[in-house]
Amino acid sequence: MTSRAHLPRKRLGLVVLTIAGTLTALVTSAGAAAPSTPSAASPTVAPLAAPAEPEKMLVIGDSYSSYYGDRHSRYPGWWAMVAFQLGLEPQLDAMGGTGFLSRSSSCEHTRFKSRLDTVRAVAPRILVVEGGRNDWRRCTKDGRVVEATRTEIERAAEGFFDELAEVWDELGRTPDDVLVLTPWGTTKERKGRIIRPIVREAAQRHGFSWVETRPLTLEQAPDGVHPNNDGSRLLSEQVLQSSSLADRFPRA
Repeated sequence: MTSRAHLPRKRLGLVVLTIAGTLTALVTSAGAAAPSTPSAASPTVAPLAAPAEPEKMLVIGDSYSSYYGDRHSRYPGWWAMVAFQLGLEPQLDAMGGTGFLSRSSSCEHTRFKSRLDTVRAVAPRILVVEGGRNDWRRCTKDGRVVEATRTEIERAAEGFFDELAEVWDELGRTPDDVLVLTPWGTTKERKGRIIRPIVREAAQRHGFSWVETRPLTLEQAPDGVHPNNDGSRLLSEQVLQSSSLADRFPRA
């Protein structure tokens, strides 16, 4: 028989075991319900896409283009203003005195045809051919400058656009992405009435986009030829108004 003196100890032992078992169960259940906090997972960050480079607008031209700088220069070019309005990156291959036929009064520069390699290399989204003003003259083989005939001007313009059409097709571009304009001032008006239609008709025969521009006044071109800032601004506005560029390249 168990003595009464041992009963409290047994009960105490049962109580201790019960408490210990309860604590073990609590710890175990707590561990199952709330596992130790894992290290914070690194958030998934999508890499930032590199900003898209603006598409290029190449300008082949004469002094109406070459005498002027970018939009932030003292004398910004009409082409720089146009490119800015369209969100395009302008590139320039222009030389004063040159044209479809003319190689300048010194006969040292290149005709437009020699710049087709630039068209291939740049592969622009938009090509602007600005010229014709100087094509009333040509250089002879011995380096003299003489007045050009209508036939010579026509052949030069047609030959240039023939080769340009081939290059443009190689690049997979459409003809209406080539814009052609022949700006003029107040001097040599009679020659302008001959040359401008020649350039327009040759461009349109090849499916290129002719851009009609009004001759600049003496207020816009004080020397009768080259635009001042107001003249360049007017030319840029006429290019945008007389073409579909503003609709095709809307600014955000």
